Amino acid sequence: MNKIKELFNFWKDLNIKVGEKLGSLEMTEIKKLRMEQSKTEDDVYEILKEKATPEVAKILPERCGDMEIGINIRDKEFYFVMEDPDPESEKLMAIVFGIDERIKIVNDFNIDEYD
Repeated sequence: MNKIKELFNFWKDLNIKVGEKLGSLEMTEIKKLRMEQSKTEDDVYEILKEKATPEVAKILPERCGDMEIGINIRDKEFYFVMEDPDPESEKLMAIVFGIDERIKIVNDFNIDEYD
């Protein structure tokens, strides 16, 4: 199994656990799970930076924490959402990184199309 697929499955499982803990308001446990998720996101981001084309690399922020991150379970993709770097734009854009390691830029990102 490739590293991105492992990280995707691990992040997805952590997200399910967080949802379960939210129901019982186990905040200490939620905080621990979120820390694990954050570390996983950092790991995925480092791989994304290694695999990024020059076009993608030039728009990636220095740190993963500068973006919102989610997963698209149906298409098995991570998405990293940020403000469009064009100062004239007020839209969101996303860098989508699939478990097949394909990377794409989604301009005018709409979360409803990716959840």
